[in-house]
Amino acid sequence: MDISISFVFTPEMAKQSYRACYPSAPVARWLPAGIYVVLGVLALTEALRGAEPDPVGLAVGGVVLLLGLGWPVLQARRITRRLRAYTEPGTTRLVLTDAEYAAEVPGRTTTLLWTTFKNVALVRGFWVLKIASEGKVAFPANALDASQTEVFRAAMREKGLLAR
Repeated sequence: MDISISFVFTPEMAKQSYRACYPSAPVARWLPAGIYVVLGVLALTEALRGAEPDPVGLAVGGVVLLLGLGWPVLQARRITRRLRAYTEPGTTRLVLTDAEYAAEVPGRTTTLLWTTFKNVALVRGFWVLKIASEGKVAFPANALDASQTEVFRAAMREKGLLAR
């Protein structure tokens, strides 16, 4: 397999790529926030129940409630920081060979051997390549033409990486 392609990676494409790589990210953002808010409200309610408010209960409830309200903001900042390199459109060059995956963006080149990948799947219009150690990389499926897609699928199937 020798595929060499170039495409323009836009900020919107970076967001879509992130969503394809991490489809459960909204759950990881909102579920803990909801749990913290409920626990904070319960702690505050319990602290205010008696004739005199419990200062420790008020402090704990307030902190947990603030954590619940701040959790989505903290998660959004983390994601924004990860996507910071893609704030401006830029040309990405991919070179896919039998031995490795190489992505070249302005100022950075990433080269990974196929043995470092756990699996490859088509998710929301992106080829998502899961790295065995942790993390994922993705590129738009429409960057490959029909014949390149078939060659890529066949190579990934042969390497035992193609999911589904």
